[in-house]
Amino acid sequence: MKQLVMVLSLVVLAACMQEETGSEKAEERVTPVQVDTVQKDDFVIEREISGSATAGEQAPVTAKTPGELVTLNVEKGDRVEKGETIGVVDPGNGESQVELQELAVRQAEQQLENARLSKEQAAAGVENAEDQVTLAKQASQSEKSQTAQAAEAAEQQYEQAKQLADETQKLFKEEKIPEALYEQAANRAEQAQAQMKQLSGQAPASASAVAQAEAQVDQAEQQIEQADMAVEQAELQVEQANVQLEQAKEQAANEAVTAPVSGEVASLNASEGDLVTNQQPFATVVSLNPMTITASVTAEQLDLFNKEEELKVDIGALEDEVTATVTYVSSVPDDTGLYPVEARVDNGEETIKPGMMATFLLPEKVVEDTLIIPTDSLVEENEETFVYQIVDEKAVQVAVEVVERQTDQVAVTSEDLPSDADVITSGQLTLTDGDLVRVMKEDSPDEAR
Repeated sequence: MKQLVMVLSLVVLAACMQEETGSEKAEERVTPVQVDTVQKDDFVIEREISGSATAGEQAPVTAKTPGELVTLNVEKGDRVEKGETIGVVDPGNGESQVELQELAVRQAEQQLENARLSKEQAAAGVENAEDQVTLAKQASQSEKSQTAQAAEAAEQQYEQAKQLADETQKLFKEEKIPEALYEQAANRAEQAQAQMKQLSGQAPASASAVAQAEAQVDQAEQQIEQADMAVEQAELQVEQANVQLEQAKEQAANEAVTAPVSGEVASLNASEGDLVTNQQPFATVVSLNPMTITASVTAEQLDLFNKEEELKVDIGALEDEVTATVTYVSSVPDDTGLYPVEARVDNGEETIKPGMMATFLLPEKVVEDTLIIPTDSLVEENEETFVYQIVDEKAVQVAVEVVERQTDQVAVTSEDLPSDADVITSGQLTLTDGDLVRVMKEDSPDEAR
């Protein structure tokens, strides 16, 4: 009897299990998914070009005068402000140098005084020579007047003698007077003519005196020009001597060496008690604000950079993006055949350090007016590429063709995918075409569970 009851129980249990199985098959499975909307726009990618951060300025620290570094206020790595005292230098034998320069100043001033005296004498010489020229010209004018009067009288005498000679010649030809009288009259006419010519062509004796006086003026003017040059040279020597004297006085006192820029002491090559020179820097201060981002690019990438343009730069070590302004784009390649570019970035908190890797993020339009979908929505299997579009709470498989892609987005073309369609971005890996789906909100974790 007990065995019969057990058999009947097993039959009833099996029937119930079959009924439950049929009921589960009757209910269709609903897959929870997440979606995003298709966009139609220009597809822009960020081209990445690697570079590095360098200090904006490296300023050497040099003493103005050589001597002993008696005080040193910084250590390597210290932060300093512009004008802050880094150390103090004692020049040593500065007093004797001051005395020598003071003597040089006195000598230069004496030379200047002598040059000015020579100039005054030369000016007086010019005045005297000009007076001599005036007197010589006056004498020459008087002599010319006398010579002209004598020449005029000689000309009158010649005319009279010539007239007399002509008359005696006529009488001689008429045999009214002897030949001796005619020859005597002719000789007198010739003598009067010779005297007239002599007086007409005679240069005044005072003319040479005028020429000599004018030559003396020229010589005196040359002397005053030379005196002017001597005064200028002496004034320059006095000025130089005074400058050297001031430098000697500055060097005679202990000199404070200050930071040329604000920044970090990057190198320090001296200690207290060491001798430093005014030729070789004993420290270097690196300015950390602003910083310079440098990179080397190919000729094809050169057009991506424009001077004064603002670009995004990713500082890998800081996991942060900053804005940099392009300050230099080389038009000539370097030894590697690449073109250097530089960009300035503000670094007020000095978090960016020299040597950190930096990446220029350059937006570049690749495809115009195209469908853009999230990368997570793309399914690629069995040499097919498609997405699942939500249509009436079902996942509908839509074929697409990839045009361009980047990390987060993909540019595609499709004849069947609308520009405002919702495509599945999460949960699509277990779907098949036509499966029921339920859209979950990303900020609802309870619903996702």
